[in-house]
Amino acid sequence: MMVRNVLLTGVGGQGIITASTVLAQACRLAGWQVKKSEVHGMSQRGGSVNSYVRFSADEQIASPLIPEGEAEMMLAFEPLEGLRQIRQATPDAVVLVEERRIVPVTVNMPGVTYPDDVIERLVASGRRVTVVPASATAVELGESRAANMVMLGALATQIELADEIWSEAAALVLKPRALEVNLRAFEAGRQLVPAGV
Repeated sequence: MMVRNVLLTGVGGQGIITASTVLAQACRLAGWQVKKSEVHGMSQRGGSVNSYVRFSADEQIASPLIPEGEAEMMLAFEPLEGLRQIRQATPDAVVLVEERRIVPVTVNMPGVTYPDDVIERLVASGRRVTVVPASATAVELGESRAANMVMLGALATQIELADEIWSEAAALVLKPRALEVNLRAFEAGRQLVPAGV
């Protein structure tokens, strides 16, 4: 397996770091090489958060950072943040984007508005874009904070790892009291996106 690159992007408070940690842990449990890094920015104030996960079954990975334009998969927890990072994705990347908008702190400045056509612009980029109703799905499950695991479940359809590896990784990362609902959210996310989109 070549080195695979996944970019997770959104705003602070969406559980991006947790999702990337579960992904990295699952790759480790599979015996793969894995590197992970984050850029937090003003994440505690609703600012941008990017997390990079690189993995391979057999190749060494020198750096945790994804070279620009080489992310084969992007998980956009917030549409505008996904659009801002789209240049990081390969031309044929799988882009899974949460449908719910969260107005980032930079858009709350005077004279700045949230564009109405973000999803359309993502689709126009030529990448393989799938809109994921992660927040709505998490609310249906009774735990709005599990939207990150819905998104991770959607991503899992693109990565060949056994179900038990994902479950074990989640158990190692998540708090025990939140594990059951997060695993249900993960499974719900898997049902939202077909494999190999």
